[in-house]
Amino acid sequence: MTISKIKKFHIFAHISIKESLLIELQKLGCVEIINIEEREEFHNWNSLDDDFSLNSPVNLSNVKFCIDLLSSYRAKKSKGLKSLLTPKKIYSYDELVQLEQQYNFQELFNRCKELDNELNQLNLQENRLNAAQQEIQRWLGLDLDLSKIEERKYIKIIPGSITKNNYQNLVSDIEQQVKTSVIQIIAEEKNKLNIAIIILKENQPKLEPILQKYFFEIYKYSHTFIGTPKQIIKTINEQLHAITGRREEIRQTLIKLYSENQFIYPLYDLLSIKQEKEDTKKYLKKSAKTIAVRGWVQKKDIPKLEKRLKENFSFYDVSFSEPKEGEVIPIVLSNKAMVRPFEIITELYSLPDYHTIDPTPILSIFYFVFFGLALSDVGYGGAMALMSYLAMKYLQLGKGAKKFFNLLYYCGIAGILGGILLGSWFGDILNYLPPVFNNLSFFLTQKIALFNPVENPIPLLILSLILGVIQIYTGILIKFTDNVSKGKLTDGIMDQISWLVLITGIILYLVKGMLPSVISKISGTAILIGTISIILTQGRAQKNILLKIGSGILALYGITGYLSDFLSYSRLFALGLATGIIAQMFNMLATMIKIPYLGVLFTLVILIVGHTFNLFMSGLGAFIHDARLQYVEFFSKFYDAGGNPFRPFTLKTTYIEVEDTSKADKL
Repeated sequence: MTISKIKKFHIFAHISIKESLLIELQKLGCVEIINIEEREEFHNWNSLDDDFSLNSPVNLSNVKFCIDLLSSYRAKKSKGLKSLLTPKKIYSYDELVQLEQQYNFQELFNRCKELDNELNQLNLQENRLNAAQQEIQRWLGLDLDLSKIEERKYIKIIPGSITKNNYQNLVSDIEQQVKTSVIQIIAEEKNKLNIAIIILKENQPKLEPILQKYFFEIYKYSHTFIGTPKQIIKTINEQLHAITGRREEIRQTLIKLYSENQFIYPLYDLLSIKQEKEDTKKYLKKSAKTIAVRGWVQKKDIPKLEKRLKENFSFYDVSFSEPKEGEVIPIVLSNKAMVRPFEIITELYSLPDYHTIDPTPILSIFYFVFFGLALSDVGYGGAMALMSYLAMKYLQLGKGAKKFFNLLYYCGIAGILGGILLGSWFGDILNYLPPVFNNLSFFLTQKIALFNPVENPIPLLILSLILGVIQIYTGILIKFTDNVSKGKLTDGIMDQISWLVLITGIILYLVKGMLPSVISKISGTAILIGTISIILTQGRAQKNILLKIGSGILALYGITGYLSDFLSYSRLFALGLATGIIAQMFNMLATMIKIPYLGVLFTLVILIVGHTFNLFMSGLGAFIHDARLQYVEFFSKFYDAGGNPFRPFTLKTTYIEVEDTSKADKL
């Protein structure tokens, strides 16, 4: 149960080498720099970030702006797996530093900003034109110059809209009260009519009350276009066409800029590295001639750190010390290669406290076994293992992603073993093979398979519960061992052994019909001893004797929690059974297709889609429920979480890989 040993390092160096010292520590990538607290030894020292400066004329946010803009104008965008198959370019740190002086980024940024502003203006103009076009379309039937509609000397033209229900009443009132008038329907909409009313200007006072009475919506033309609606629409279309053409010109320009300025990607990573270095300076202290650096380093990396400092600097001093009590010590899990992928399961919950144990080695065994039972199909496990292997081999994955696919690879192997145990090969697909394969099918599904949960599910259910008992016992014993290692043997006996005795007695009592009669006497004795010990010990924190006994009696209620924990493992049985039954259902559906010629095609589609769906759902269910058993049933018995991850000061990049050409760390 390996948590890597951590040491605290202390570096004092001449202030003249502060930049190169931080660069070398960053390139080495094996130390976590921490804040130096204000104490007597640094009482008159200042923070190093007092003279904060990125020492670069290029702004990180400006580079990011260019990347976001130009990346959307790649001539050929890599999609899906192709983008993952494309390896990242590798630069040495020195090449990366020289890159900033080789290119004129400011000129590129100014050009990108100019084009982006123009695109935004084109978009705004296009939106205004589209809105105007939609508005003018309603008045295409009006053969008048909209810009001069108010300039008539003797007549008044009033365009507007009215509901269909009010139209006839409006016309009637106008004819009665305004003698000289013309009303023309311009367009008909869903519930409205767009009309134009023409009257003598002298009759306008008579018309206005009528328009208000019927909620007439007067149309006010507010655009600068001149001409009839048809002429205006033509003008708008011409301007929209010009915008489209100009946008295409800008697009081609941006495509060219993208292809000619690939340096922005490594430049961004270089500036990110520099920014990380500058941000770290706030943790350091300086005097007139000295800087102080303090942090954490794994014990196994101390030789690398010492050699890197020795080969690059002369005026420095480095020392190492054990962490002090009460300090927050970062956690690095350090397991063997086969166990390392299962660290993901531990990390998803929480890292362990530095002074406790890493549950990953034991968890890996249980997780592997449980996943195998939950997936329990050779075909599904093989597909998962194969896809995970190919992903690790051919995709450009980071450390975290590669670790995750490695976990899925082991889960696939577990699924294969679980499928062999239950005789499930893509469900019962072997039963549909030609008769020549009958012997093979019988051997794989009957001879070597130990369970057939479809015909007899009880043995698999019993196996699931037994595995649950084993895991919970393991968790209790781990806690007992931890107490003993800390000199708390009495606590271990009272808090773990007493419960083990009681639980064991109850289990033996429940299965006494399958065991010799002497076991029933042993079970009764164990129950009695366990019950008495729990009553007498679980209230020991209380001062009053009655409260001690009362608390002990109440503690017995905890047995229901253990029983529910045991029953929770029946989910392994349910998941394994469901995987096989759903697979068999898809096999049955596929073979029901009897259409000539096309039947084979439909059968293949149903098999591929159905089994892919079942693999995804069963794999997801196995992953989640397996993790739940570890977190809720297993970890609750012993695990002390709350550790903080080790965060090394390193060359963090997004678009490229940086190769440290220094050989100082190669012992």
